[in-house]
Amino acid sequence: MKFPARYGALLCWLLLFGLGAAWIGRQDYLRQYDAFFQGTSIAQRMLSQKTVQHEAVLATLAALSHPPAPERLYPSLRPSLPQLLGLGQLRDGAWAGSLPPPAGLDAAVAQARAQGRPVTLPVDAARYWLVAPSSWSLLLDARQLLQDGDFPDALANLSLSIGPEPLRLLARQDAGAHGWTLSLQKPLGAASQPFALRSERVLTPASWPWAQWLAWAAASALLVAGAAAWRRGRAEALRQREQARVAAMERLGTLGEMAAGIAHELNQPLTAILAQTRAAERMLDDEDERPAVREALRASAGQARRAADIIARMRALVRPSAPAAREALDPEALANSLRFLREQELARQGVRLAWRNDAPGERPLGDRVALEQILHNLVQNAVDALAGMRAGAAGQGLIELNGAVDGDHYLLSVRDNGPGIAPEALPRLYQPFYTTRAQGMGLGLALCETLAGAMDARIEARNLTPAGACFTVRLPRAGVRP
Repeated sequence: MKFPARYGALLCWLLLFGLGAAWIGRQDYLRQYDAFFQGTSIAQRMLSQKTVQHEAVLATLAALSHPPAPERLYPSLRPSLPQLLGLGQLRDGAWAGSLPPPAGLDAAVAQARAQGRPVTLPVDAARYWLVAPSSWSLLLDARQLLQDGDFPDALANLSLSIGPEPLRLLARQDAGAHGWTLSLQKPLGAASQPFALRSERVLTPASWPWAQWLAWAAASALLVAGAAAWRRGRAEALRQREQARVAAMERLGTLGEMAAGIAHELNQPLTAILAQTRAAERMLDDEDERPAVREALRASAGQARRAADIIARMRALVRPSAPAAREALDPEALANSLRFLREQELARQGVRLAWRNDAPGERPLGDRVALEQILHNLVQNAVDALAGMRAGAAGQGLIELNGAVDGDHYLLSVRDNGPGIAPEALPRLYQPFYTTRAQGMGLGLALCETLAGAMDARIEARNLTPAGACFTVRLPRAGVRP
């Protein structure tokens, strides 16, 4: 079954669009992931700077020989450290601070002195005490480290793990969003506050590259349409070249048949002239005129022989040459070539050309070029018959090629649903110059019979019931011993 060209073009477009869309999607994903990674890194650095600042404040307080009281120091630090909620110090085992001491302060101080750096003492998910080896302690609120506007636009959700539950620092996207999830986790850069910063973003369908995909769909469709048009133009050019070749073969064959017919018609009177001239030469009795008459008659005989020689050379020139070595032919290839050349032209005339092979795998034995010419002639005769019948009729004309086997022969048939062959025309179909068409020359079927005879084949014609005609080329079957 022939696959429609438009389906092939559609499949090519789908494949091309799919590959391009995948590449566009991947590039857009890499772009968004790179922006997400860079944004997360920026947020991690900014938060790390804040936590390192806490360590610097504690180091500065520990270096003071006579630090002020925490109650007096807190108001001066608050404007530059909005995250600072309170501070204090253990002095000689007594707590001095802006807020009451946290639970577990003594153990935290001992741990800080053992590690040689500040340690954290979480209060809840957002607040924690930062306790230094000097016993100075800061109560910090992580929610005040940065404002929402300070985070890069590429970020969606940020959380910081201080206590048992993560602290949500940024919430620009709903938790139930569907799509491709990007996730990244990094610890803060302060050794005393290595809280895990987790960044998440969902690439929802709204963030996919729809505009680029749409543009690529249009561009790929134009590419496929251009390629399809180029292929159609190339196939049409090839079809025209093949049609011109077949037409030239038909014209040469027609000229050969015409020359052969003329030579046959002229050869008989020339032969009669030659015989009568020789008889006249023998019957001359006048001794006085005999030399002149004999000379004239000899000249006439010479001219007649010369004309006969010219005609003989003309017949030899136009007579079909010795047939080429016959070979096993592929009927499928013959039918496909014929359909390629004629199918579109016949479709414009309302005629459908079909092919059915009742003997797959079997091969006829013959000359491919001669058999192609015979089939073209038979199809053209069928088209002419259908044109006369379908001029005012509804429906579609049908020409069917059929391959079959009959004993030692392979049969190629050309059937049509036209008016058939007139009974009086059947006996004269292969007679040169006999035609039933006003513009016909009556040489097509005669040429077909000559070509078939050169291949040890023959052509049979019959009418179909209830209407139509069938011409069958009976060829030797390949693989059968003579």
